[in-house]
Amino acid sequence: MGKIAFTHWHEQAMFHNPLHGGQLTAQDIEVRVDPLTGHQSIFNSALEDKVSILFPETDPAYAAERAGETLKTCFLCDGRWRETTPRYPSELIPEGRLVRGETVLFPNLFPLAAHHAVVMVGDLHYRELKDFPPSLLYDALSASMDFIARCHAADPETAFFTINANYLPPAGASVVPPHLQILGSTRPGTHHRLLLEASREYTVRNGSNYWLDLVDAEWTEGLRNIATMGDSRWITAFSPVGVHEVNAIWTRREHFLQWVEDDLRAMAEGLSGILRGCHEMGCSTFNFSCFSGPLGRSTPEFRCMLRFVNRQNLMPHHRTDDYYFQKLLRNEIIVRRPEVLAELFRRHLNQAG
Repeated sequence: MGKIAFTHWHEQAMFHNPLHGGQLTAQDIEVRVDPLTGHQSIFNSALEDKVSILFPETDPAYAAERAGETLKTCFLCDGRWRETTPRYPSELIPEGRLVRGETVLFPNLFPLAAHHAVVMVGDLHYRELKDFPPSLLYDALSASMDFIARCHAADPETAFFTINANYLPPAGASVVPPHLQILGSTRPGTHHRLLLEASREYTVRNGSNYWLDLVDAEWTEGLRNIATMGDSRWITAFSPVGVHEVNAIWTRREHFLQWVEDDLRAMAEGLSGILRGCHEMGCSTFNFSCFSGPLGRSTPEFRCMLRFVNRQNLMPHHRTDDYYFQKLLRNEIIVRRPEVLAELFRRHLNQAG
């Protein structure tokens, strides 16, 4: 086993607190460091029972109102996608779009990479997070992997792919219906590159694979491991990059072309369970990105991995959860302890890890 270190330290902030009659108050601040990237996350214990200060719960009435209003003009719903969405050239996808059950894959009208697809995830305009069944997610992921394989076969130099999601406007979505986005390029994006380079450096330093060492360490410590789903291992992040971060690691898959049906089902079942747990906490939005090593190349130092986070909930005048602390200083605030989150998510993935 390599050198996984769950580094953290504590600091104290002292001030006269008007909430306690002006008494001198000491607040404990815990700083955590990601074992691979060095990313820092900060937890203030005074917020432990006051999550709503930073992360208010979803307003169901507002969510219903916005869903109803946006449905009227949604270009995807009621079959309108057949006329309003672009199509791929027949050389790549003969039928123009990929359809799997209720899911449809088509080109992004304003792409951010050479290959940038959108996958409409089901016919419903709006879903609560408890309403993402594994079968629906499986169809969306199956279409995504089919698209990735076709793109790489047509253009082998395009080797760096991610599967991504942003659900509802607080998470950056420009449309309400749930959807995925697949990005493929000849070079990895910023965070993708960091993961690949840091994994390689770890292997050179320690003679082992970081992701396998991380799985071993998390299952040995037993505080943040959630479940085993097929080849994937699900954990809460020790030093999260966003609210309620969950990671999944595919221990035998270096890149997406190595995935088999069981891997897709594991991702679908895992995501469905995590979303149900988020719904229990009153959450309504999320982002995730699933990273692959370069397609068709050997990268024994890397394993496919997923990052899932919640974003601010759907409510009137929501505040952003991405400000100078995250955007420029590249730190994160821990809203709920990862060890507490793991206990909640275990129930929804039906395994104790």
